Amino acid sequence: MKLLVTTDFSNNSKGAIKFAQTLANQVDNVEVIFYHGVYVTRPTKWNDTFFRAYEEEEMQRLAKELKKFVNGTIDKAESNFATTQFVVKSSISLEKDMIKFAEQHKVDFVCMATRGAGLLRKIMGTHTSYIVNNSNIPVIVVPSHYKNKVLKKATYLSDFENLETELAKVLFISKAAALEVEVLHYTSVVLDQEQFEYNSKLLSGKKYKNFHLNLKKEALELSLVDKITSYVQKTKPELLVMFTKRDKGFFESLFLPSKSAELTYTTRVPVLIFPK
Repeated sequence: MKLLVTTDFSNNSKGAIKFAQTLANQVDNVEVIFYHGVYVTRPTKWNDTFFRAYEEEEMQRLAKELKKFVNGTIDKAESNFATTQFVVKSSISLEKDMIKFAEQHKVDFVCMATRGAGLLRKIMGTHTSYIVNNSNIPVIVVPSHYKNKVLKKATYLSDFENLETELAKVLFISKAAALEVEVLHYTSVVLDQEQFEYNSKLLSGKKYKNFHLNLKKEALELSLVDKITSYVQKTKPELLVMFTKRDKGFFESLFLPSKSAELTYTTRVPVLIFPK
């Protein structure tokens, strides 16, 4: 498994580093690329040769700072928790270039942290939201306050569209990390019996022996975010998993910047977001 973990050297970004450590401790053969993008300003008086030399020197300096920052975030006794790389890239469009780098290096998951209350909505409306909505690679959004915790259970919120395809993707990480998976579905109407029987049969196979289905009646007086937040606080999974469309659909309101910001903060657990 290959992870790309982004950081801007802030305390708020440490959550993503700690989650990568947690995941690597449970999964065999993990490679982690710690990534920092930076825009290097060029004074108009500098010629090309001088600027390139300066830029290269700055990249080398920041690469050392990146390694120091990561090692200072994790337990020194576990500094070799995975195969690691430390990458600093000069970039004008930080989000686009990060996504391009992740795709070129065939990473399985992008891991990034959110900030705390107040600034969270603003951040999610720009940097994180852009990556979630444009990356073809699944994104793990981690609360900045995250503390290392053994991953035991994941709650996968499903709209029952393309269930078999989505289950195969969830299975990849659940099998690798030995997770129990709850397939949670909210419905406001009587579920089609044929569909219910098909989904139940699918989940009853040996392939999904660690998965179980949980149907919940829709509480129309609550928003989807409120329902999920309340449920997660009660059941306390270590990971919340969901798929998001980039056009209108079941999760449309959930993944407007303010809603996704609210969810990732109020649930206080990492959220793994797959593109549909």
